[in-house]
Amino acid sequence: MYKLCYYPWLTQNVPQPEIASQINIFARLIEVELKSLGNSTDQIEVLPPLSVPDQITRIIDGSVDIALMNPLGFVFARQKTGNVEAVAIAKRIIDGKVGIVYYAQLYAHRKSAIRKLSDAVGKSIGYGHSYSTSNFLIPAFMLKNAGIHPLFAFDRIEFLKGHEIVAKAVYEGKVELGAGHDGVIIDLARQPEYGDAEDVLIQIARSEPIPSDPVALTVQDPTERENLKKAIVAAGSTAAGIEALKIFWGNTQGLDPTTTDFYTVLSDALTALKLSQEDLVR
Repeated sequence: MYKLCYYPWLTQNVPQPEIASQINIFARLIEVELKSLGNSTDQIEVLPPLSVPDQITRIIDGSVDIALMNPLGFVFARQKTGNVEAVAIAKRIIDGKVGIVYYAQLYAHRKSAIRKLSDAVGKSIGYGHSYSTSNFLIPAFMLKNAGIHPLFAFDRIEFLKGHEIVAKAVYEGKVELGAGHDGVIIDLARQPEYGDAEDVLIQIARSEPIPSDPVALTVQDPTERENLKKAIVAAGSTAAGIEALKIFWGNTQGLDPTTTDFYTVLSDALTALKLSQEDLVR
């Protein structure tokens, strides 16, 4: 029996029961693929959603086998234990193409005076979760690289706990600069009462490519791990698997194989900002 865990904000605007239902469908597809590889008795138990800190704890103590993770959560887990490996990566539609990277952005209201990052100094900024890759870490890294301190350069900082919440705050003038993934403005425009978001909000800066969300394994036997990796990627390539992924994981278009080394860019950003898990995860 393998135990599969996931974090609750895998996607926006999908009810938790629907997310759980679709992940269970995906788990059954992995079981089918394992059976085709000769593992006829293996089953996957989908656990209730775990916060990112709880995911990391469960990975460290070895009480989960498969984890659907956000990139920064994976990096933190990897820093604590070598017994976790990234084996698959979510494919997303970015700039109209399916790929395994995405981007962070900093954005503002069109009516504001902010047109470049230096214009935001002394104003207010909204981040999401402190342990989010594109809702905090990479935008903070972008600001640092622009010579702007991601905390002390602003008159007011708010951690608003989510991409959509930050976007609404910028739209409504509650904060002047927002941090989020590159699709957050488009996502907001799909919500009632925010249909003009793509006209109201403007991108000020976009990051370098960020590796997409990983599927991580704590299974240590090399043969067992390789078979599970194959089954997960294969399940994510079936029509039913892709449909489930689209619903429960932010319109993911399938899974590709990946490696732990692909996430080094995030470790480098943490080092540059002198941040640790203890600083960001509460």
